[in-house]
Amino acid sequence: MNQNKIFDILSLPEDTESAVRSAILKNSVKSATKTAYCGEAPDFPLCKKMPVTRLSAVILLLCEKYDEYAAMGVPEKVIAETFRDVTLRANLYKEKTGKTGISKDDVIWFRHIMNLKIFKIGAIQFQAFNMLYLDDEFLGEPYMTFSSEQKTKLPAGASVINCHIPCGADLSAKAVKSSFDDASVLFQKLFPNEKFKAFICYSWLLFPDMVNRLPENSKIKAFAKNFKIIGRVQDNEQAFEYLFKKACKRPSKRLCKTFLQALAAENPKLFGFACGIICL
Repeated sequence: MNQNKIFDILSLPEDTESAVRSAILKNSVKSATKTAYCGEAPDFPLCKKMPVTRLSAVILLLCEKYDEYAAMGVPEKVIAETFRDVTLRANLYKEKTGKTGISKDDVIWFRHIMNLKIFKIGAIQFQAFNMLYLDDEFLGEPYMTFSSEQKTKLPAGASVINCHIPCGADLSAKAVKSSFDDASVLFQKLFPNEKFKAFICYSWLLFPDMVNRLPENSKIKAFAKNFKIIGRVQDNEQAFEYLFKKACKRPSKRLCKTFLQALAAENPKLFGFACGIICL
C-alpha cells in the first residue's frame, strides 16, 4: 500500500500530516522502521526515538501491514478503522503535549497492529489472545484473585478474544451488540483453526462498585452487564488517567465536568479495575 493511501485512511490533522511527511523524507525515519519492533516489549528500539519519528515510522510500517491484513482476508473497512487508532493516539498526544508524535506507551501498544492481532470492529477493538490471569501465579505478586473453579473452566493459555474500549467509543447497546456479533463472525473466518472460548475484558469500566452507582440509562452500565465479573481489584489508576488525563490519587472537585468525574472526586474508592468474560 502506498503512503498517500495510508494518509487518506488516517485523515490526520493538516499540521500533523505535514510534519510526518517531512520527517519521512529523512533517512533516520526510514532507518528506524527496520529495527522499530526488534526485541521484546517494552524495550523496542522505536521507543528511544523522538515523538515525531515514532509516529512517522509507525505510519511507514502501516503501508506494509495494510497488505498483510488484506492478505488475511480482513475487510478494508476494518483495516481502516484499526489503523485510525494511530490518528486517535496522535491527536491525544498533541492535545496533552502540544507536540506532533506519539508516546512510548503508544509505540508499545501498536505492537498489536504489527503482529496482526488486533482489529477494530465497529465500536470496539478485538485482539486474538491467550487467556491470562493477573494474579500472583502470573505476576509473581498479589493483584487480582480468581477462583480455582474459574481457572479450571477457562484455563490460562486458552484462546480468547480480548476486548479494548477506545477513547470516545460508542457504547450504545446497538453499537456494542453489532461489534460483538461482527467480531464473532470475522474471528471465525480469520482464525478457522482456533476455538475461542470467551470474550474477555480487563477494564475500569467493569468495576462493580462504580457500575452500581451509575444511572440505569448509563451506556457504561449496559456495556458492563454483558460481562460476568471474575476478578477485581481496587486499583483506580487506569480510571483516573482516563477521566482526568493524568494519574492522581485524589482528583480535585474543581476539575469535574462530568458525572463520573464528580463521582471519582467524591468517592475514589468506588473506582477500580476488573476482569469480565462472555463465554462463547
